[in-house]
Amino acid sequence: MRNSILLTLLVFLLSSSLFSHQRSESYSKIKIEDIEDGKKIEIEYSIQTSVLQRLELNFSENWAQEFKDSVLNGFHFGEECKLLEEPFLKKSFSTGYISLFWPLQCVANNLEISFQTFFEQDPTHNHIATFTINSIRVPEKIFTNSDRIWTEANKDSASSSSIQSFYDYVNLGFNHILTGYDHLAFLLALLLLNLNFRKLILIITGFTLGHSLTLALGALDLIKPASQLVEALIGYSIIIISLEVVASLTSAHKLYSNALALFSIFLIIIFGFFGTDKFLIGIIGISLFSYCYLMFSSVHKGFSLTLIVTCMFGLIHGFGFAGNLSSIGLMQDRLLPAIFGFNIGVELGQLLIIFAMYAVYSLISKIIKEKFDFVRVATASALSSIGMFWFLERVV
Repeated sequence: MRNSILLTLLVFLLSSSLFSHQRSESYSKIKIEDIEDGKKIEIEYSIQTSVLQRLELNFSENWAQEFKDSVLNGFHFGEECKLLEEPFLKKSFSTGYISLFWPLQCVANNLEISFQTFFEQDPTHNHIATFTINSIRVPEKIFTNSDRIWTEANKDSASSSSIQSFYDYVNLGFNHILTGYDHLAFLLALLLLNLNFRKLILIITGFTLGHSLTLALGALDLIKPASQLVEALIGYSIIIISLEVVASLTSAHKLYSNALALFSIFLIIIFGFFGTDKFLIGIIGISLFSYCYLMFSSVHKGFSLTLIVTCMFGLIHGFGFAGNLSSIGLMQDRLLPAIFGFNIGVELGQLLIIFAMYAVYSLISKIIKEKFDFVRVATASALSSIGMFWFLERVV
């Protein structure tokens, strides 16, 4: 038990190395209008500030100008263009996004746009652009490291059909789960908690039902919680499930409940002292839930409690998935194929990962039968510290 606590603290101190391995995406809204001398183009580019930090761009004190230069130099239009106004930078603390607006005029009959920004820093980076041409919405474009060009001539081609849209979003959802290390960490914690394959499948099904519901609600903008809060709660879900694994294997539910309560009190004092009451009520709420859940799980060790809590955390993760789709601003006729395709992609990636994890842990359990519980405790301790790092980083 003492070793697990020390391992948790050690991995927490080293968790910043995981900071750069989170998925990275950016978005733009591009309006194109035919004018007498060519085309007028208005671009609104947006990216989360946390993604900029993960890309490790090492901006200096003059970061605003360097960010502008990085974005402006990343767009190529294939024709002679000139800025009509100085680019305008806006940072939203409520959404966690930084946005850049600029209009330009290009001499072109058939516009070609090439996007090059941030692929060198992260080859898995996706840039999702929506287009409005002469006040008419046309299908969006997902720019990737291997597909960086959009042409106006192909805006209505067969590649922009609903079938292609479905395929594109299956691929986006699949890549999202494979590069979403916070979601992967949660799945691993669930595996450590339930090594029985039948129960594991039932729990994953509950998690799937939960995140599928909120994915649809969030993507349709029916419910839209603050992205910073959602991301923080995803980190928290990793903490609570990982601590339950450690507590159940070491019979130390009370110890970990008290430790988590002390940590929560520390957070409440810090947030109260510095006047950052934005998440104060939320922290108090999840602190009470954490203490009660860990204590109750020591008495009620039935499968149903884990299933209920997993479904609840699935709802939170679903809002995290939905953040991608809602940021795009999809066309109505492409909304359902996009939601369905994205969810299918997430499920395919999720099943692939679960089967791979289960195969690896089954092999390890046969090789080191006597010390397998120690491996589970060590892995869960590492996951709890990583989850704690993500939680604190996203809250602060």
